[in-house]
Amino acid sequence: MSWKNIYLDNYSYFMSSCIVKKLPVFKYNQNIEALLGLMNFYREKYQTKIQAYVIMPTHLHLILSSEDGENIKLFIQNLLRKSSLKIIDYFKSLESKKRTNNEIEKFFRAFQSCSNPPSQHAVWKERTRCVPIFSDKIMKVKLDYIHNNPHKAGLVKEPADYLYSSFRNYYLNDNSVFKIDSSNVLNLG
Repeated sequence: MSWKNIYLDNYSYFMSSCIVKKLPVFKYNQNIEALLGLMNFYREKYQTKIQAYVIMPTHLHLILSSEDGENIKLFIQNLLRKSSLKIIDYFKSLESKKRTNNEIEKFFRAFQSCSNPPSQHAVWKERTRCVPIFSDKIMKVKLDYIHNNPHKAGLVKEPADYLYSSFRNYYLNDNSVFKIDSSNVLNLG
């Protein structure tokens, strides 16, 4: 049975998307900065709230909400599409400067092998999971999962040490990397 995302009005969603073949494209700061910029842009364009996030080297988790469920779908589609283009452009810029290495060549081969015509490259896996959050209990589980992800992956000793996670927003009141929309996060409609 195939997975199908549903988009309801006035709900929060846990979204998960992975880079093809679990390639660590977000170990490059330029790709992270591009993704954060696009998250901000599409948040405003589609009136979507980003309530939590973590950008891991190989994947992305978000908790999103919107009064219009269709905006969640548009946010995700456009974020993944445009970030793919920016990631490809970044790696091409390294290639044109003769700064390529075996890892970047491996990325391009994987992006090409995972693409479906007419596209020449696929950066994100095709099936993004987007699950509605129906209770405060599930919201807390998903927040904890997002915030503990870098620690469980062995990237940091403590969740607070990971720069690209909303843990810093929630527990350190640090909005310097990315400002989230945390108001009423546990008061679900």
